[in-house]
Amino acid sequence: MGRRALLLTGLLLMAASGLSAQEKAEGPAVFDSREWDFGAIREADGVVTHAFLVFNAGSRPLRLERAIPGCSCISATLPHTAIAPGQSAAVEVSFTPAGAAGTVLRTVEIQADGNRSLGVLSVSADVLPADRSIQERYPVVLAQGLYASRADVNFGYLAHGEHAGKAFFIANAGDAPMRLRSAAPGSGAFRVSAPATLAPGEEARVEVWCDSPADPSFYGSLRAVLELVPAGGKNLRTLPLSALCVDLDTPEGDDAPRLRTGQVRLQRKPLSRRLRGTLELANDGKSPLVIHAVELPDGFSSSLSPGTRIAPGRSVSVKLTGSPVPEGCNRTGRKVSSLRCGKARPAAPSGAGVDLRMTVFSNDPLRPAKELSININHK
Repeated sequence: MGRRALLLTGLLLMAASGLSAQEKAEGPAVFDSREWDFGAIREADGVVTHAFLVFNAGSRPLRLERAIPGCSCISATLPHTAIAPGQSAAVEVSFTPAGAAGTVLRTVEIQADGNRSLGVLSVSADVLPADRSIQERYPVVLAQGLYASRADVNFGYLAHGEHAGKAFFIANAGDAPMRLRSAAPGSGAFRVSAPATLAPGEEARVEVWCDSPADPSFYGSLRAVLELVPAGGKNLRTLPLSALCVDLDTPEGDDAPRLRTGQVRLQRKPLSRRLRGTLELANDGKSPLVIHAVELPDGFSSSLSPGTRIAPGRSVSVKLTGSPVPEGCNRTGRKVSSLRCGKARPAAPSGAGVDLRMTVFSNDPLRPAKELSININHK
């Protein structure tokens, strides 16, 4: 740990020499990394911990005050004292794998004094569950006798051209061998490797890869549906696959752009299915905010132009119009197409009287893709 801290301090001291006077005064925090993969672990072995190093690249002491976990299975131990300028300290993140199975991802947000967010730390692991019955360890029923360890595969944020992989486990709880057919229709961005057969009681690993488009003008959701069907059997459930292609090049810091959105309210006139409304997008940061795209439910459009820029302290109003798609459409994600800025596609299952959602893509490093609920008011 000592050599690691010394090397980190030396490298970051050189990087910090290029910071502005304002950045140095405000005490920015620089982490040696923001992600850690514990690899394959056993549920029975209990808690695992990793120490992230945080370096104070400013000229004032940096005090970490709060850790906001994404769930009860993750926690963080912060330094007890302020970090002096030019020094580093450890943030110990612990993950409890109890009840987990397969590949899991957990996050915790770190905040400094004044409720300043320093971003999110994430840990992942491939958890081998404790010895219980297949039905207990694999809660998702895909088909008669076929169980899975998870109900979906979400890759989260991916940069342009990034390739990522995740895995989960399936099991045959039946008394006979099972031949499997796998398919991931709806998008060429996903690749799947699944076993062709499962013996009675056999448990196997399914690997899913996502290839984010390298096109820098692409911003939006990548979605598909994975089907695992036993030969001669009936599929009872599919597994949604998803990822968000976003801009991850904007560095975090107090001078970064910050997206603020108002409430989305659409109004419908009597005897009309057409909805109209506006959305305010504001920049509370200290550098220009770039709105790359607004992803809308089917049947909706917006006035947003690709590459819309919002100066610090300013806002823009985006017009939204459309008619909800009849209930029952796109509920399984089968009608998914790639999004480019200005084109609409479903951000969630939609329909009249059903929860409608939209997603705003920007260069805000903390929220490069922000999902919003759409409220409908009837006149």
